Amino acid sequence: MANEKIIMNDEQMDKISGGTILPYRVEAGDSIADIAKKYNVTVEQLMAWNDIKEGSTLTVGQLLKIKF
Repeated sequence: MANEKIIMNDEQMDKISGGTILPYRVEAGDSIADIAKKYNVTVEQLMAWNDIKEGSTLTVGQLLKIKF
């Protein structure tokens, strides 16, 4: 039991890790995928952290949270 791996999803990790939140303001031409790649996070994480629904579009000036 001492060597068991514990697997947690992002939501569980967020609750225990705290972490640092970097604000990011959306610029013209940005996409969720480009921003995720730039900060080495997944599109799914970026969408979850910012309550972005599938099919939504970003707005220039929109403030996003990126967690580390």
